[in-house]
Amino acid sequence: MPPRCVLVLDPAAPRWLLANAATVLGASAAAGGAAALGPDLVDASGGRWAGIAEIVVPVLAAPAEELAALRAAAQDAGVTALAFPDLAQAAPTYAAYAEALSRTPTAGIGVHGLALLGSGNAVRRLTRHLPRLTDPVPEPEPAR
Repeated sequence: MPPRCVLVLDPAAPRWLLANAATVLGASAAAGGAAALGPDLVDASGGRWAGIAEIVVPVLAAPAEELAALRAAAQDAGVTALAFPDLAQAAPTYAAYAEALSRTPTAGIGVHGLALLGSGNAVRRLTRHLPRLTDPVPEPEPAR
């Protein structure tokens, strides 16, 4: 059974950055084995549709400062936390990102989004207080 996958994005980020973060995190999660492509499909008119990921991926919202804490909490809970940090977004290559990351302390790295991968229960415990990503920017629910 594939792990549960949830995206958590900073709702205050510009739309282009949210789209970029979601794309990179989705591709990273899929490459990590979180989702298999379903078979190609045919609609009622005979049109062919390429298969897409067979899993549901909720997209939740958390402010930037909470994303860093959520990343640490996920690691402590044994949940894989794929992060899209500001250093990655600003780097022209993966090598440049790796170099920038190696010289930046954790506290100095801003996080625009996370993909959390793990057991359904573990991921839900970490994210159940978060609202869905919507327009306008949602207010987070208090942690339980």
